Amino acid sequence: MSDQNEKLGLLRRRRSKVIGFIIAEASAIAVLLLSGTFALSLRLADPALALSMNIVTIAAAVAVAMIPIIFFAIAPVLPRRGH
Repeated sequence: MSDQNEKLGLLRRRRSKVIGFIIAEASAIAVLLLSGTFALSLRLADPALALSMNIVTIAAAVAVAMIPIIFFAIAPVLPRRGH
């Protein structure tokens, strides 16, 4: 029974991790698309505003690239089983 509870806990953690990944990635992609569209479609007269839009677009692109690495490439430290 304990083995079944461990598997259930592992499945719940994995599911919550995937849901968190989907939410974070979708948010980063939405920011990237909105800021990229805004930066390309409008000719901003204020150089400071244009620079800030470029920075937001680049930061969103970096976030889109880094989120999968943060969620899946970094292995979690699992507790050791007592044998």
